[in-house]
Amino acid sequence: MNITTTLSHYNLPPRKQQKPDTEAACPSCQSQQARLCALARTQERKRIARELHDELGQQLTALQQGLGVLRIHLGQDRPDLLGHIERLSSISHSAIEVVREISNGAPIKKLQHNLSNTLKGLIDEFRQLSEVDCRCNLPKQDLELEPRRAAHLYRIVQESLTNILRHANASRAEVSLEQRENDYVLEIFDDGQGFILSDILPDSTGLSGMRERGKQLGGPVIIFSHPGQGTIVQAIFPVHQSMKESK
Repeated sequence: MNITTTLSHYNLPPRKQQKPDTEAACPSCQSQQARLCALARTQERKRIARELHDELGQQLTALQQGLGVLRIHLGQDRPDLLGHIERLSSISHSAIEVVREISNGAPIKKLQHNLSNTLKGLIDEFRQLSEVDCRCNLPKQDLELEPRRAAHLYRIVQESLTNILRHANASRAEVSLEQRENDYVLEIFDDGQGFILSDILPDSTGLSGMRERGKQLGGPVIIFSHPGQGTIVQAIFPVHQSMKESK
């Protein structure tokens, strides 16, 4: 049977003329879509903040109460452990405060006063937990960063030190921050076991989080590492961020 002839016996409906993509052509539609996306992101951040406050806050409070019980029971029998318990209790208390601040959408309070001293405190805490010889090379004058950017810088250092503590098996580390003309250069180095960069998934939470924070600072976060040769995390960002870059 001739297919062409057979089809000619039927009255096929006329093709509908495709309508132009008004959403792509209309600037107001694009603007509205951007606002809706921004609103959705804001609502998702608020949901995550509530979950952090409810779940993580409750567990940290239970941890702090448990440390208090240990302090009572071990106070007489193992006084040598009291210092460790006090440090852990202080860390859990600080974590509760941070969760509270995140849930309220506020930058870390201590960053609003002196970023350099806050970073030094973070490094001191890392030394006590890891027993790694971690050196600190920061500008003598305080950095001129607004609280939002200061928080991103702090989180990059914090994530890097956490990775050293968990994975590096290092004996030495260093956190340095210096101004080179119109840019700040942040470097976190360790002499640990290193790793093959291609073995790390590009969308891993820690790595993607640091890269996103680098974007918010206005520059890239670059990682240098090789098995047996340690790791360097480097962030380069402008001293003064333009309004366009900050969006």
